[in-house]
Amino acid sequence: MKRLLFIIFVFVLSCSKENIEKINIEKISDRGAIYSISEFLDAGFKKNKEYKTDDLPASNSAYFGFMKNNLGEPKDYEIRFYDSHQDAINLGKEYADNISGENGCISKDCALWKDGIKDRIRMSDLGTLHPKYMDYIIYDNFILFCPGYDEREAKLNCNFVIENIKN
Repeated sequence: MKRLLFIIFVFVLSCSKENIEKINIEKISDRGAIYSISEFLDAGFKKNKEYKTDDLPASNSAYFGFMKNNLGEPKDYEIRFYDSHQDAINLGKEYADNISGENGCISKDCALWKDGIKDRIRMSDLGTLHPKYMDYIIYDNFILFCPGYDEREAKLNCNFVIENIKN
């Protein structure tokens, strides 16, 4: 009986872990849709700031805010909107690479776009500063920056947002 309960427990645990760790959004994908901040607000995104985008090539708008995940924990995101998917790739990717990942720039000395630098910083338990966004995705006409302690967690967080804004 104990063995049967153990097998059931492992099965349930493996099924639930699979649902939690679902990562299925490609880094770059184009479904042909055009999004604005309103789809994010409808999905539960709380806008804290709208950045000035005069120095961010071809961007229409950029926002910083948070969205609660399925556990009710708030996660910070930055979203940049463009006229088209091609503009997001051709004119936004270099700027996205600049601030994301383990070596993402979090100072004015190396930032290609300086607005919002302080919002892109995560402080560790030891007091050291790290990039907040370990990854990003270019989805249709926007770039979504994914918070996390590593790339896997960042992808999970972005996946959650995309699943909630899909039509």
